[in-house]
Order: sequence, then C-alpha cells, then structure tokens
Amino acid sequence: MNQLPRTSAKDLLNYGLLGWALGAVAVPIYIQVPYLYSRIYEVPSAWVGIILLLSRLLDAVLDPAIGLWVDRRSGQGNRYALPLLLAVPLLLLGMAGVFFPVGGTPTEYAASLMVSLIVVHLGYSFASIAYQAWGAELGHTDKERSTYVAVREGVGILGVVFAVSLALETNAGLIFTVFAIMLILGMFLLLKFSPQPDRTAQQAASPFAETFNNAQASAAAAIRKGFADIVQPLRRRNFRKLMGVFLCNGLAAALPATLVPFYMRDRLGLGDSDQWVLAVYFLVGAASTVFWVWLASKIGLARSWLLGMVLSIPAFIIVVVLGEGDLAGYLFVCVVTGFALGADLSLPAALVARLIEENGERGKTEGTYFGLWNWINKFNLALAPSFALGTLQWFSYSADMAKTESYQNMGLLQQLANDPLLWVYALVPCALKLLAIVLLGRSGLASLNQTTSNTAIGSTA
Repeated sequence: MNQLPRTSAKDLLNYGLLGWALGAVAVPIYIQVPYLYSRIYEVPSAWVGIILLLSRLLDAVLDPAIGLWVDRRSGQGNRYALPLLLAVPLLLLGMAGVFFPVGGTPTEYAASLMVSLIVVHLGYSFASIAYQAWGAELGHTDKERSTYVAVREGVGILGVVFAVSLALETNAGLIFTVFAIMLILGMFLLLKFSPQPDRTAQQAASPFAETFNNAQASAAAAIRKGFADIVQPLRRRNFRKLMGVFLCNGLAAALPATLVPFYMRDRLGLGDSDQWVLAVYFLVGAASTVFWVWLASKIGLARSWLLGMVLSIPAFIIVVVLGEGDLAGYLFVCVVTGFALGADLSLPAALVARLIEENGERGKTEGTYFGLWNWINKFNLALAPSFALGTLQWFSYSADMAKTESYQNMGLLQQLANDPLLWVYALVPCALKLLAIVLLGRSGLASLNQTTSNTAIGSTA
C-alpha cells in the first residue's frame, strides 16, 4: 500500500510557490495587455483581439500533445522535471517581449506582441501542464486534492495581485524583475524539495515511445496511436461533461476579465490609483479557497463549485446599474465575485484529479487530461478578447460614450441597448454562467462518492 503524501505547510509551500510566477503570467496578459496595446501603443483593438486569438490557438493545439509527451516520459525518474525546466527560458523571453515590445509603429508593436505571446504561451503550456499533473498525483482524497490545488492557485493569486496592482505601462521593469526571481525560486523549490509524484503508479514503459522505436511501425501508425492516446480522456463521459461546464464557466470569467480596465476607466471613471480594487478581488479569491476546500470536504467538490457559480450571478446584474464614481458599489461587486472566484480556483482542477482516479488512470494519464484541460482554458482565453474587443469596435464603442449627456439621460434599458461594453462585460457572462450551472447540475458529477475509489464510473460512449 502506497504511503499517502505529506501535507505539511512546508511541503505545500514548496509545491505551491511556483504558482506565484505562473499567476503573474496568465491573468495580467488577458487583463492588462489588451488595454496597454490598444490605448498606449495605439494598436487597433480588433488587431489586439485577433493577435490574442491566433497566438493562443496556435499554442493551444499543442497542449494535448504536450500532455501526452509528459505522460509518455514514465519510467524516466520525475517525468515532470524536463518540461518544467524547458518552460523557464521560454517564459522569460516571452514576457520580456510582451513588456518591452520592439518597434515604433502600431504595426511593429502588433508583430512584436504576436511573436512574444507565442513564445510565452508555449512556455506556460510546458509549465502549467506538468505542474497541474504533478499536483494531481499528490492527493488521494478530495480534501488533499483540493488543498494542493488551493495552495497552488492561492499563491498564484499573490502573483496576480502584484502584477495587476501596478500599471504595466509605467512599471514593466519592476514587474518583470520580480517575476523572473519568483519563477526561478519557485522552480528550484518545486524540483528540489517538493513531495515527489508516486512513481510506482506510473507506467513502467512508454507505449508511445515503443511505437516510434519499433522499426516495423509506420509513421502513419505512430500518428494514429498518438492521436488516439491524446483524445483518450474524451472517451470518458464524466470528463466530457466536466469540460462542457468548464468551457462555459471559463468563458463567463474571461470576458469581463478582458474588459475590466475599460469598464473601470470608461464606465466608472476610475484611474490607475484605483487598481487596488482589483487587488481586493484577487485577495478575497485567494483567502476564500480555505472556505471552499472546507466546504468541498463536507458536501463534495461539484456541489461546492455549483454554489460558487450561483453566488456570482447577482454581481453580474449589479455592475449594469453602476455609473460614474460608484467605487463603493464596485468594491462590493469585487468582494462577492472574489469570494466566488475561490471556488473556481480550488475545485475544478481537483475535480479533474478526482475523475482520473475514479477512471482508474492515476499515475498514468494526468498529463493528457490536463493537456486537454489547458486546451479548453486556452480556447476560452483566445475567444474572449477577440469577441469582446471585436464587438466594441464593430459597434463603434468609444471611451466617452458613458459620459455624454445624451447617454446619461437615457433609461437603463436604453443604455443597455446602446452600450456594447455592458453587454459583453455583464450580460453575456451572466448567461454563460447560468448555462454552466445547468450543465453541472445535470452532469451527475455531484453524485460522486467522496471516498477514494478505483472504479471507472465514466463509461465510454
């Protein structure tokens, strides 16, 4: 019988500190970059949306293959070490390019952004897939799984808070320097001192590698084998249902995240000195993971996540009625949605780890599962800015729209009909969140037993 992994504070910190650097990569890119490049570097907003879409889609198609490659490194010591090390130079080079673009015209800035994002997304894929898969192997119960996820994501929020609390256009050097230090420190602690994955559960040999090493096997057969292995998790009905929920819920979060600088500045009239409001949102999210982990141990992962989604719905309605100078109202929204964010941070990835064990694949296919999981996340982050920024430009949105006398004299319904920012920032995410609630409620995932089981409940289709 395998010894359960330790969950001391020291072990959790050694595993979780890398999340700081990854948090400082992911969220600022889709919160700050659209505003920075469209307003400061004067790249047309539709261009920025297309660049974010293409760079993420080009990167996302590799995620399942990266996950499979990670899994097929079984029998080679810690199979997660090499992809994590490969991520370091890619993340450093990519983030440097994003923060310090090359060029002097909007076209040159756009080209620099495209190249830099491709590099940084590839590095993030190597790091995040291996990092998530490593954590999935460390937990044997719902509480352990959600604890490792909560620590990883909670520490990641601290990186997010640091990055979004500073204006990128004036503090790029400071943000990048601290990011580089935390990336290297977090990687060192993870590889040197973190609890190790359960190697006894890993596959003794690599079927994918054997296919390539077999001189009789054709390239076509190898490709078919690789593709079959990549999509293998999708044969599980429970994972397909979870992916559908994650798609809707993730898109509901990505749309307002893309437009939050526009909403704060254009609708509420807030400036750079009010960035602390976003810090409150993320800090409340990090702190609330403690509550969501506790709740998941009582009522289950899926039910807790469902409750978190329901809690966020009223906030989407409140932001519609806020106007110039409503800092207190928006702070309340940030506290409520930040508390709900804690569920999104700590529960979905733990639920994936739970399904892997329920499907009898622990120690074998974590990389493949999280490769597909990251693919959906990248799809959300690719679609959101292209849809959001494209919609604003299509409807000739301007920063002064909400400040005009004619707009302020309109009723609420007229404002909704004439302001695309409100549609995409609040109403569309509200509809997507409701759809995610329905899908999760009908998925049957809430009925999973909370005890560890090796039974594959996700039957094949």
